[in-house]
Amino acid sequence: MRIGITGASGMLGTALIDELTNNHAVFATSRSKGYEKDGTQWDCFDITNLRKLNRWLVKTKPDLIVHCAALVNVNECENNEESAKKLHIETTQTIANYLDQDNKKLIYISTDSVFDGEKAEAYAESDQVNPLNIYAATKLLGEGPVLLMKNGLVFRTNILGWNVFGKLSFAEWVLKGLVESEPLSLFDDVIFSPLHVADLSLIISRAIDHKLSGLFHCASKDSLSKYDFGIKMAKIFNLSSNNIKKISVDDVNFDASRPKNMNLSSTKINSILECKSNSYDAIKLMKNQYENGWLSGVKGVELDDDYYFWRNK
Repeated sequence: MRIGITGASGMLGTALIDELTNNHAVFATSRSKGYEKDGTQWDCFDITNLRKLNRWLVKTKPDLIVHCAALVNVNECENNEESAKKLHIETTQTIANYLDQDNKKLIYISTDSVFDGEKAEAYAESDQVNPLNIYAATKLLGEGPVLLMKNGLVFRTNILGWNVFGKLSFAEWVLKGLVESEPLSLFDDVIFSPLHVADLSLIISRAIDHKLSGLFHCASKDSLSKYDFGIKMAKIFNLSSNNIKKISVDDVNFDASRPKNMNLSSTKINSILECKSNSYDAIKLMKNQYENGWLSGVKGVELDDDYYFWRNK
């Protein structure tokens, strides 16, 4: 199968290249080139240039696209709504229109932030959405054209893992703070259910094989606060957690509002694919990927000891 990946230089894009090139021809695109693995063809451009995006679609003739590209900085989306709309809505509509002509498949990576966080329990696919910020609102609007397709699939999720290039992910930022004993202020009232990108990539691969379509939540089977995540990361990486401070999200004056409960229920997807990862396994996998040389190989550089991964970019 010919599979296109947008946002392919990001965390999930890298994991998808690693997973999908085992059985498929992969056509990767992003603003800059990421992980280069045999079986991958790269084209670097701004996909919000719809003319270039259409040209890429015609050139690569994908049977399926995994649309990972997103503007994930919530405050940046709040201050630049037009950019968020172009990337999350217009590009998705363009890709959906192209693929739906021949009943080809689009997998759209959405977010756990589409809810307002007022519910006490984990959110199911049937729960009412109510995004609190531009990022979540535009990501939600991007779901629409995918779910109208004959063969569209939407995954709402919250991911963690290693970035090949660019800014640090939340997990990497926490780890950097732990390694350098920098003060870390983490929310004890923001709950999430993070999934490692390698696990999500495997779910996506299996979803392709199962010809899955519709809306699904993909998350770890447990949930925890950002504060507890930091404590757990320190324990797994054998680092001190004395520099972690517990704070409330209400104490921070963000440009954009954020939900407190982002916990997703994966009951629906688990009933089909039996995906049962948890947050401990996700963090442990990050540690193993560093120590077994996987991250060094993906980055193409030798990494320092003691998890000083950010020094090599």
